[in-house]
Amino acid sequence: MSDTVLLSIDKGVATVTLNRPDRLNAIDLEMANALRDVMHTVERDAAVRAVVLKGAGKGFVAGGDVQEFQQKLGDNLDRLIIDMTHGLHDAAIAIHRMGKPVIASVHGPCAGGGFSLAMSCDLVMATDTAMFTLAYSMIAASPDGSSTFFLPRLVGRHKALELIYLSNRFGADKAAELGLVNFVVPEADLAVETEKLATRLAAGPTLAYAKAKALVNRSLASGIADQLDAESQNIAASSLTEDFAEGVTAFVEKRKPTFEGR
Repeated sequence: MSDTVLLSIDKGVATVTLNRPDRLNAIDLEMANALRDVMHTVERDAAVRAVVLKGAGKGFVAGGDVQEFQQKLGDNLDRLIIDMTHGLHDAAIAIHRMGKPVIASVHGPCAGGGFSLAMSCDLVMATDTAMFTLAYSMIAASPDGSSTFFLPRLVGRHKALELIYLSNRFGADKAAELGLVNFVVPEADLAVETEKLATRLAAGPTLAYAKAKALVNRSLASGIADQLDAESQNIAASSLTEDFAEGVTAFVEKRKPTFEGR
């Protein structure tokens, strides 16, 4: 496994760390492919009940490795970028698809492909000093990493195009106002607050979370009748799980439930 992406698993929480701190975790081909492999690993691991994606060092992700792009100008750069985006996109698809909650834990710069990765996660927690920008237009590039899929769904077409065209920088409070960030915390509290959220989710009814996530995902391309039929089928299937039996029993007995993901 590449050391550009680190994986640790503890008490059902998988922590995935983007690890090129000397380059503000700028994404290159090796990192993109390593992130794809790690996300596939945690997706398949039944012991993983929640996932945290974070960056090492002083920021989340500064975007693609523009220095490498400059060095490769005229040297099949388009082929390199296609290969890199395939790895990055496979990772984003795995994040979107996997039946477990994925939290982006963001500090410092969150730009370009890093912005896109954060948007592909289910929840985003950011420090009050985090800075966001799509940045692609600054190098005359169109977006990658899934932002053209997620942004219009999160903020609407006009605002998405504004963020893409202008590449303005904005802080976590503005990101929260736009619906791009769920929680804003002091920088000193990010690790603790992320762990608390991930631990809470990992202890929750993960099978129900998986069904809810799948329903929300499919709603983006479904008519209301098909969507509500899927809701009926999924809640009925939920009622057959051990977690459901525990949940309703605990509710009736007025105690806190203990969920096992079964």
